[in-house]
Amino acid sequence: MIFKSNPLKKARKSANEHLQLAQKIYDYRWDILPGKDATALREAIDGMKKLLKDKAASVESLIDSQNKMEPVLRRTGGHFYPKHWIADNAEMLLFAAILAIGFRTFFFQPFKIPTNSMYPSYNGMTGQVYVNAGETPNAAMKAVRFLTLGSKHHSLKAPESGELAFSPSYQVVPGRKWFVLPTKKLRYTFYAGESPMTVDVPMDFGMDMQVFKPIADAGTNVRAAYLSNGARVYKTGIQVEKGEPAVAFDLLTGDQLFVDRMSYHFRRPKVGEPIVFRTDNLENIDRANRGKYYIKRCVAGPGDTLQIDPPGLILNGKPADAVPAFEKNRLQEGEYPGYVYGSATSNYPIPFFKGDDPITIPEGNYFAMGDNSPNSADGRMWGFVPEREIVGRAVVIYYPFSFRWGLAE
Repeated sequence: MIFKSNPLKKARKSANEHLQLAQKIYDYRWDILPGKDATALREAIDGMKKLLKDKAASVESLIDSQNKMEPVLRRTGGHFYPKHWIADNAEMLLFAAILAIGFRTFFFQPFKIPTNSMYPSYNGMTGQVYVNAGETPNAAMKAVRFLTLGSKHHSLKAPESGELAFSPSYQVVPGRKWFVLPTKKLRYTFYAGESPMTVDVPMDFGMDMQVFKPIADAGTNVRAAYLSNGARVYKTGIQVEKGEPAVAFDLLTGDQLFVDRMSYHFRRPKVGEPIVFRTDNLENIDRANRGKYYIKRCVAGPGDTLQIDPPGLILNGKPADAVPAFEKNRLQEGEYPGYVYGSATSNYPIPFFKGDDPITIPEGNYFAMGDNSPNSADGRMWGFVPEREIVGRAVVIYYPFSFRWGLAE
């Protein structure tokens, strides 16, 4: 059976809605309307009421009455009519915002990996250097890589012909402002002969390993030198031509994942799980790293005894094997480098835990380390993670669409 709408019923419903709106406008605004407009609105209301009481009123008369009322409503409606999109949808937008904040706060929070301390389990920002100009992706491929890998292409054209050189020093410069919050970037300088070329990259991007090293590896005669302006550089032996790309690389975004904030309300973190935690109240962390969120792997919990036996970990007297990452590091499988002793760094002149002697984790605390042990500032430097500082565990990598996409290891 096919149900057909009743035109008269539909017209009466629409007319009644117009009447209710007109009455609302009159009730709220009659005292501030010009006398002529208030009278016109009152007459339109009375006319529509009379017409709706007439059971014999036709569809055409109802539609005609609405059409005549329309300009009066527009003239007198103020913020009631016509409704703007934002005003009409403010409640829906507010509800959606509250729902999103609640979802983020209590269930799953998005988190972006900034550094490569957890590589190769998770990627931070990485660089792909194009040593040969012919390897540089075309416009279409740049767009594809941007959408699938979060790739941003950087290309520096040589201002003159000469030998390519780079300076390991950098400047901290203002970046783009997001709303009212300013960001900062690192500015590095390359040289074609004596002419400088600059590029700005995010603060957490490892320029040394991600860009300088591949360029140096491709060089024919890498050596330290000084330019006429006194700048200390590394010359590469690579000759570049004026107007041609001297340096080209893609900066790929770090893995973006969802953090489960719910589970740890009902159970303790398990050894082997990738945990996200706040750094504000870590007792031994340096000031520069407070106020951040870190992701590391939980390698020991309350009451556990931990020791580093390069390239593996010893947990409670046995090789740690709770998750594949422990075993892969112990065997130095693939790109897993193996665990190393804690050592002094510029930020941590005295390591908290070197690892050659066992340490017992106190109650209410956990010990966290990066899978990329040689390049990870972790519990070896700043000590224990209090349970109250743990936000949740990584569960899913949702972007970029690389081979790591899916469940977090």
